[in-house]
Amino acid sequence: MSLLVLATSPIVEAQLAALRRIAPDEVIETDAERARPADVEAIFAFKLPPGLCARFPRLRFVAGAGAGVDELLAGGDIPADIPVTRSVDPAQARRMAQYVALCVLRWHRELQRYEAQQRERAWSRRVPDVESLWSVGLMGFGVLGTVVAEALHALGYPLRAWTRTPRQHGLVTCFAGPEQLAAFLAGTRVLVCLLPLTADTRALLAAPLFARLPRGAYVVNVARGALLDERDLMAALDSGQLAGAALDVYAHEPLPADSPLWSDARILATPHIAAIPDPEAAARQVLENLARARNGAPLRHVVERARAY
Repeated sequence: MSLLVLATSPIVEAQLAALRRIAPDEVIETDAERARPADVEAIFAFKLPPGLCARFPRLRFVAGAGAGVDELLAGGDIPADIPVTRSVDPAQARRMAQYVALCVLRWHRELQRYEAQQRERAWSRRVPDVESLWSVGLMGFGVLGTVVAEALHALGYPLRAWTRTPRQHGLVTCFAGPEQLAAFLAGTRVLVCLLPLTADTRALLAAPLFARLPRGAYVVNVARGALLDERDLMAALDSGQLAGAALDVYAHEPLPADSPLWSDARILATPHIAAIPDPEAAARQVLENLARARNGAPLRHVVERARAY
């Protein structure tokens, strides 16, 4: 019996190396064409070619190589009775918190201004706004969002969160559902998107949402590029409705060389590096679930298909 790993990126290649190091006796295939159909018990990947799952009659589950599984589910041909799992990685949550805190601090403390002054050899100091004026709103408040909130709370920022269903948290003012979205946005100076990509969230970060933020708000997208309408973002920046943005994910990746996002001084653009997972943690989780599947035990971190998380 075997595990099929589709190493389509450097991240999955690192996870493959960890799998081989941790479980040297496990049969690990990397070529779907050469793998024996009757032997493959699980597939580990970020995304699947169409029709792949149907070729393996003994497939027990499909494991996502990251926290998001939208690309795995995009093809729509994973059989309904085959569980899909996602990676839950404490290191990934910590790195996400680091990245979001970096973006909030960079904008609040005007580092882009001081970087420009350094290039000009100019000495000019400004008194920063107090943190209480910089409310941070988190769209999405799951495992990653909770760790992000704890990091930002330690830095003194007021916190708000908006979720699909009601949540309660001692450090965060919580809002839920479409009926509370406007109130959430109205009090948010820095909007951080951590939502999964679903039919309901696709292109949610667009002109109607931007218009509900206070004028001069800042947007951080570390979720999925398809949640953001990039043209609407540029229009909101040009009108002054938004003052800036930090983007780590894009509608098309790699970000095309001719994209205006590269050269706009109001935008911090990074190449999807906010929360790169720990290869060993992901490897251990898929191996644990493989053992559970073989023993008839419930799998861990199973995705609800309707929610895509």
